[in-house]
Amino acid sequence: MKIQSKAISCKPFIHSKKRSNTLQCYLMLSTQIIGFLVLTVYPICWAAKFSWFYYDGAICNTRFVGWENFIKIFTEDAMYWKTWLTTLQFALVKLPIELPLAMYLAVLLNKKLKGKGFFRAVFYLPNIISIAIVGLIFSNIFDYFGVINSLLVKFHIVKQEVDWFINKGTAMAVLVCGSIWCSFGINILYFLAALKNVPEELYDCAYLDGASKRTIFFKITLPMMAPVMQTIILLSVNGTLQINEYILVMTNGAPGGKTFTVMSYLVSKFVPGFAQTSVNIGYGCALSLVTSALMALIAFAYMKLSKKLSEIY
Repeated sequence: MKIQSKAISCKPFIHSKKRSNTLQCYLMLSTQIIGFLVLTVYPICWAAKFSWFYYDGAICNTRFVGWENFIKIFTEDAMYWKTWLTTLQFALVKLPIELPLAMYLAVLLNKKLKGKGFFRAVFYLPNIISIAIVGLIFSNIFDYFGVINSLLVKFHIVKQEVDWFINKGTAMAVLVCGSIWCSFGINILYFLAALKNVPEELYDCAYLDGASKRTIFFKITLPMMAPVMQTIILLSVNGTLQINEYILVMTNGAPGGKTFTVMSYLVSKFVPGFAQTSVNIGYGCALSLVTSALMALIAFAYMKLSKKLSEIY
């Protein structure tokens, strides 16, 4: 009877301690939860509401237009779909260069090299610089009277300075170079983390069996990294599709809006402070919802197509 009474008396204390721990957890998460609700959920709901309206910032001019904004996207706004094509071109040029380069450097840094910590910091350094600052740096480097043109003329590679931003091809090449320089460092760290998960015993067994370095890389390293690579590629694709302020600072769509990515187009044309004062913000909200849906569809399709990567090991 005494044992039962002690057990009964302990129950309120246990429940009280659980409630206290739960309260502490929610208090620790409160800042993130509030930030998510205020900075993510509320803007999405706000945009979803005004996508059905004509809204230029003046309440007196606001009127309900129904499906008109969405119909206009698919029937009249050819520029929006051209920016999607530019965004995909940018991603298809950038990622096949950036990801193999990052993996190659990660493999080198994973070896027992002197000063590899220094090189890790150097490669990651561009990632902590504001993307707008990166845009300013590369726009000055590739300016008509910039460093690149000076070197090209000095070494007689070209006869006169090149206007890199006069046509889409050279402008996109400059954009890709700057974007790779800015973001490949973080991918190096991701790949290094993936390489650390490969057991050393597998390499030892492969060397004892006489496997070459090439065979070891393609038969052991890559398959063991595959699940992490799936996430790395997803993050890279998502980040590239959402590139925005870098484009605005570098070219602002020049020449003639041909280098606008989808996000930079939305910001420059429909976000107050960047766009004209009389712009239809409601139409911009509709564009943002359609863009979000398309990006989610791309991510979903990628996860379906890359499902085998997560099942290798």
